[in-house]
Amino acid sequence: MRRCSRAGVARPGWHALRRIAPLVVPALLAAPLLPAPALARNSANPAFDIPRQKLETAIQQLALQGGRQIVFRSALAGSATSRRLSGAMPFSGALRRLLKGSGLTFRETANHVILIEPASPVRDTTAITADGPQSPLPPARPLIVTAQRRTDPVSFAGDLRLRPSAAGIAALVEASPGISSEPGNAGQRALIVRGVGMAGESTTLVYFGDVPIAGPSGTGSDAARTTSDLSLVDVAQVRIARTARSAEHGVGALAGEIEIAPEEPHLGQWGGGASLGLGIQQGGEPDLSASSTLNIPLGERVALRATAYASRAGGYIDNVRTGTHNVNDDDISGLRLIARMVPQPDLDISALFTWQHRRIADASSWFQSLGPYRTDRYFAAPTTHDFLMGRLKVGYGGGPVRLTSITAAYRWSLDRRYDRTNATLLQGQDPEACQRYFALDTASCDPAQTQQFADYAAGLAPSLLHIPIVSTRILQELRLGHDNAHGLGWVAGVLIDHRTERLRSELSSYSGDPDISGEIFGARRLAITRDQAAMFGTLSYREDDLLVSLGLRYDDYRVASQNDVVVPNLLSGSIDSWPRTVNRSGGLSTRVHIDLPIAPGASWHTQLTRSIRPGGVNTASVLLPNRRTYDGDSLWGAELGFNLHLGRDSEMTLTAYMNDWRDLQYRALSENRSHAYLVNVGNAMILGTEFELVARPLPGLTTRLEASLIRADLTRVSDAAPLVGGADKGDSIPFVPHRRLQASLARSWTIGGHGQLTVEGDWQYQSGSWSTFTSDDPDFVETSAFSLFGAGLSWRRERSSLSLRARNIFNRVANLRAVTNGYGVGQTFSSGPRSILLSWDRHW
Repeated sequence: MRRCSRAGVARPGWHALRRIAPLVVPALLAAPLLPAPALARNSANPAFDIPRQKLETAIQQLALQGGRQIVFRSALAGSATSRRLSGAMPFSGALRRLLKGSGLTFRETANHVILIEPASPVRDTTAITADGPQSPLPPARPLIVTAQRRTDPVSFAGDLRLRPSAAGIAALVEASPGISSEPGNAGQRALIVRGVGMAGESTTLVYFGDVPIAGPSGTGSDAARTTSDLSLVDVAQVRIARTARSAEHGVGALAGEIEIAPEEPHLGQWGGGASLGLGIQQGGEPDLSASSTLNIPLGERVALRATAYASRAGGYIDNVRTGTHNVNDDDISGLRLIARMVPQPDLDISALFTWQHRRIADASSWFQSLGPYRTDRYFAAPTTHDFLMGRLKVGYGGGPVRLTSITAAYRWSLDRRYDRTNATLLQGQDPEACQRYFALDTASCDPAQTQQFADYAAGLAPSLLHIPIVSTRILQELRLGHDNAHGLGWVAGVLIDHRTERLRSELSSYSGDPDISGEIFGARRLAITRDQAAMFGTLSYREDDLLVSLGLRYDDYRVASQNDVVVPNLLSGSIDSWPRTVNRSGGLSTRVHIDLPIAPGASWHTQLTRSIRPGGVNTASVLLPNRRTYDGDSLWGAELGFNLHLGRDSEMTLTAYMNDWRDLQYRALSENRSHAYLVNVGNAMILGTEFELVARPLPGLTTRLEASLIRADLTRVSDAAPLVGGADKGDSIPFVPHRRLQASLARSWTIGGHGQLTVEGDWQYQSGSWSTFTSDDPDFVETSAFSLFGAGLSWRRERSSLSLRARNIFNRVANLRAVTNGYGVGQTFSSGPRSILLSWDRHW
């Protein structure tokens, strides 16, 4: 099965990494295939090291460190806090100590899955028995706890999932009907949460190891289209939130958050894992992937965890102009090192280093006029990514009050290339460009001058747009928290964040080699800085399933940009530099949250939010005088949810929401279509409902149904409406599918006492969307609705698994996004052709 999103980077700027990666990556990939150290083989009782924390998280870590499977229901763990657990002991004794005083007990099913359930006053079941009844719930993949309680009881099962190592961002959001992932030219994806996304700074933030990773804006001031692409290999858990949690941590968000927690080193325990994958797709090249992890204890209080991965996603787009096939190959390789030290019980120090390289051979868009998966670009334009990040996390405090410090820095280098030929030829017909070329004072060129200028533009084609970007970030966050299982709790924190972008935009004729420039007919240099300072805090009260919380956050943003024209571009009109321009913005974000139990097995949820996004400075050099800067926008939201347990084995969640999006930022094109910039187009009202039903009618059988309905229309337009192709009250926001449905069915059987066979099937439906506010816009492109079917067969035995999965079985062309711009008419991005993936995983 082809993954929808892959992470990676390109040619490293760090020569040392380029020299050692070919040696280190194969060694790490092979390491878990070697015999385990004698210490790991001969230890009778596993060694545990689990700090004091939320009970649900402690149980998860116990399962991972002990190599067992545990299942428990969402509401059982509540908000209880565990005690610290350290030392070598039997797994049953460790679990018993964690559950002591919680009112919970456990038992082992016939297929060796451990169930946690309320303690019975009649029968003592605290000991593990081998002959307990079979679980009505399907077991999770090895070493993983499933069905954990989320922060908000009324939320969706898809909002917290522990995914296989091969998952990417797109695979994560597939399970959440309120979130969609739409691809772009540079290999990244835009995340749209409940209709909010696509333009400006990221509206949905991605955190990797507590560090927010934001893509650079480039020349289009549009970072929302460049979502973090780090591979999700050796990941402990992922949390998806459909509203901003800005009052609790981080840099703040407008619409939602995705938190990715890589697996931390396990103290006093050898371990590891490896995976291999082979995929084939109709009409394309094969997919290959491999990853490996090694957990190395360095004494009792220090451990190191090393992960390496590499993958190649075969291309499937054919170029009819050049006669080349499968032009959009995608190669990834990466390393991750995490060192953890616990010098004393109340101090936990973790240092993370990650490096990733990705090279995308060409864009994955095709043109509707040519048919599915066919393009006629003049040449292949590769994009490369290099990402290097370091993070130091320190947690201090053995009691209910804990201080957390996060210090991080990263460097993200993108080298983007685009086939700019169509735009160059179009500008060759521009009368104003002809006037600039001949420096005329007259109203227009004469016929001879018009033809001479058109010949000049044609002589520059094919043309290449080359935009190398270096984005850096330095961040320091401090937060103090008092997490109380009952009564009052609080979080207070401060943040300082500094981001820079240095880029060069260069237009040249194409020389036949993307790395060698032809005649340069336009070049400029840009420098962008973003500074943010914030204070945030949350006050909460908990009592059983009752939760009331109030969160506040204040942000101060400062954005500065400078544009220096090095080689004037007479075609586009990019001929003048302009000085450093600064825009300041900020404001207050709030969140009021109430979870109220209304009956046994039923909970009511209410939430009111206000979130903000900063304004900025446009980087386009061809602008109207009053469009150099744009204002921040805000989202005022109200949400009502209802959660109901339908008997023992079924659960239903229904949520309705309203988002008032004010001064929304949107992308505009200059009159000659040569530059993109941001404007505040007006206000929009977004109304939606989301539904999820999970049922387990038979032992080993799980069914799931999810649905999302949304309507997002403009309620006010500003004077910038004509700049986005025309927009008026009542027009729908582009790129927002109004209906999404998903259904899945999984059936598991225990075979031979220790093996498990699982058969799965899934279906998803998405309505079409359009690329502009109105169909009168000449750039209007519409995508049609689609349905996709998938199936899987997997076999698990102890710590090994083998799976075979098929995606898009009926080979329906699922068009996720279509646009018309200076690069071509009807550019379309799709989910890809029919594909099959065979994968093998092994843990030890």
